[in-house]
Amino acid sequence: MENFFLILKKISKKYDNKIFLVGEYIRDFILGVSNKNSEICFVTNDLERVVKDLTNEINIEYEKKDIYYIFKIKDLTIKFSLIEKPIKEYLMNKNFTINSMAVDIKNMENLKYIDESFIIDPFNGAKDIESEIIKLNKESILKKNPSLILKSVKYMSKLRFKLNKDLIDSIKKNRELLYRLDEEIIRDELFEILKLKNSYYYLTFMDEKLNILNIIFPEIDDMKEVGKCKYHVLNCYKHSIYTLKIVEDIIYADSFFEDHLREKYEQHFSKRVFNNRSRIELVKLGALLHDSGKPLAKWVDKTGRTRFKGHEITGLKVVDDIYKRLKLSERERDILRKIVSKHMIPLNSYIMNDVSGKTLYNIFCETGNETFDILLIALADIVSTRKLLDPNEEMGKYKVHIEYMANNYLTRYKEVEDISDIIDYRDIIDKFNVEKKKAKDIIKEVKKAIYLGKIKKIKKEILLYIEDLLK
Repeated sequence: MENFFLILKKISKKYDNKIFLVGEYIRDFILGVSNKNSEICFVTNDLERVVKDLTNEINIEYEKKDIYYIFKIKDLTIKFSLIEKPIKEYLMNKNFTINSMAVDIKNMENLKYIDESFIIDPFNGAKDIESEIIKLNKESILKKNPSLILKSVKYMSKLRFKLNKDLIDSIKKNRELLYRLDEEIIRDELFEILKLKNSYYYLTFMDEKLNILNIIFPEIDDMKEVGKCKYHVLNCYKHSIYTLKIVEDIIYADSFFEDHLREKYEQHFSKRVFNNRSRIELVKLGALLHDSGKPLAKWVDKTGRTRFKGHEITGLKVVDDIYKRLKLSERERDILRKIVSKHMIPLNSYIMNDVSGKTLYNIFCETGNETFDILLIALADIVSTRKLLDPNEEMGKYKVHIEYMANNYLTRYKEVEDISDIIDYRDIIDKFNVEKKKAKDIIKEVKKAIYLGKIKKIKKEILLYIEDLLK
């Protein structure tokens, strides 16, 4: 990268044109941190010539995308765009003061050091960085680009800065501009927040301080109206956001689960589901939505007691609405549907005191790849409920119950989930001359028999077992 920069500086001197380093790179330098975005932005008044000379000097490819010429050096993205006005006027139309700084590269020796006396800073961004405050350059920028409403929360979380009062007031006043945003933009910004270790805090901030969360999730207005009952001291929404907090407390605690279980959870959560969205964000979203069906399921029995039986099923409608609204993938929808509709299963098993092999096998067949997700949310659900009813209540028994189920899923069920390396339905069709549907049903019976310890995972024993089944 240093060679790239030196050539760029040489081009600037050769033609006496203007090339400015702008944006977040300068902010991160002042903060004393490396550029986490792996992105560097330059603006120039001589764009075509700069790009042409760069490619002549260095054997490097670029792509043209919108207003940018984009170069890639390993994991680093370098963007160039045209500036047609004085640099201070250009910076006026940037978003936040902390991102509205520039340096003429003629005043830089390299990218590792910036002499702060050469930083062009018309909005005192450096002072706001020192004060750890996020400010808008001007309110009209927010009106032109409503995505800044959500980006302000992202910067707040990323930098651990505060939003100044004027920005908060501006967001609240212009909150309905979010309706103009493409759903994909809202989705992407939301998932950036869900990636955070304490996303519950920022979602709560979006609800209580900015009054914008119900634009993304209008369902929470109804959730706030129901939920208080014999088992809950909070409304449905408050309980759900607290459940999300407990989920994050568990996920990021080093010693909550045994090491082998924690490692398996980490592997499970790190898996990509669609594009750059991973399972962990979906689990957090599932925690927020797990009781979203309660407003639709609410009824009052003869004694006057409010009940929500079947809320895990009515919650499917909410999931389907959010899937369409946020343009999630079908796989993401299916994961959320299973989390919401099955989250009561572990508790029911606990209440019935039934962790028999047959019961657990049937549960795992039902919960499938989302078993880990459902067990975690079921645990957080009960902890968030009981801790508010009785802060001193010991939750160890339920935790042991969940851990037992998780370990059984790992050590027993996963071993029989796929036995195609030993036998599959085609082998059964060939050997026993049965129809395809019958062969697949036999495979299910074989898996169950292995899980329950009736037979070993050996082809000879499996074939003998099938012969007995077909007698």
